[in-house]
Amino acid sequence: MERRAASRQTLVRPGGMFFFVLVLALGAIGMLAGLNLLVFVFALLVAAILSGGLQSGPMMLGFQAVPESVPLLRAGAEALLPVVLHQRAGGDALAIELSMIITSDQHERQRLESRIGHLPVRASQLVYLSWNPSARGVYEWSSLQAESGFPFGLLGKRVRWNIQRELIVRPKHFDLPPQLLRALGSRGLGETSHRQTGDDGEPLGIRAWRPGDRRSDLAARASMRHGVLLSRQRGRIYPPRVMIRLVLQGASVPQRERAISLAATIMSHRERRGERVRLDILGEGIGYEGVHAGEEALARITPEFSGGGRKAVSPISDEGVLTIDTSTEWDARSGRLGSASPILEELR
Repeated sequence: MERRAASRQTLVRPGGMFFFVLVLALGAIGMLAGLNLLVFVFALLVAAILSGGLQSGPMMLGFQAVPESVPLLRAGAEALLPVVLHQRAGGDALAIELSMIITSDQHERQRLESRIGHLPVRASQLVYLSWNPSARGVYEWSSLQAESGFPFGLLGKRVRWNIQRELIVRPKHFDLPPQLLRALGSRGLGETSHRQTGDDGEPLGIRAWRPGDRRSDLAARASMRHGVLLSRQRGRIYPPRVMIRLVLQGASVPQRERAISLAATIMSHRERRGERVRLDILGEGIGYEGVHAGEEALARITPEFSGGGRKAVSPISDEGVLTIDTSTEWDARSGRLGSASPILEELR
């Protein structure tokens, strides 16, 4: 998809104005004093200034920059934001300075930059701008611009595109301590599993044969031993379900952020183990299914959120509940884990 440029402008680059004034001063002195050498130098420098504008202007007319799909973003981890560059006409693109502006939900602006030395005409190139978001939240990729002052860096051409793309930075993940990992793996924190009867899956037991049963389900040895036809009762195995309930009431900002990161870490850990997870942020009244939706909801929690409002989401059948709050408690049997508990002192 080709994105139309929001603006194209010729600009005097840093130091260009000082250089221009100096050239005018040399020219005036040369003419007043009748010094032909200074007049020649003046003409040479004016030609250098003009050549910068004449070179960069046509070169940037055919230049296009198109953002690609953004990878998953996580607080505290470096991200590479991809941009595809196209030089459609106007000769080779030289000495391109590519930059982008990212604005946080607190209206803090960050500028990311990258340099491209040479891009041939009718060629494309994938470049990455490095970004290391320090905090979770919702950011906006507001603009993208390319600028060149080739060859002398005095006059240049700038092209700017309006992007208006939302960037979701997910919470930071912790390295969970071995004691907590053992507790999470010992069915002590609200973990259950069940099987549902059906036409396929693992055998649940033996029952009397019924008309319509498949021949492959006939339990031959058990039938011969008991003297009657018996069939294997099969069912479908369903993985354990757990709901992570996050309680943030009455917590300071550092405590909230620690609890949010802990909830995101445990959700990802349990889903990697094959469990089905849901997230209940107490006060929202919404059950977010899966890590993707859950972590996005965690990223969108604002500083104004108090945790009050709607009631807790009720667990469904065979779903365990693990409550994460900002306390110092840790009780595996009741399914309660405080982000300030002693077992989590060395989280980083």
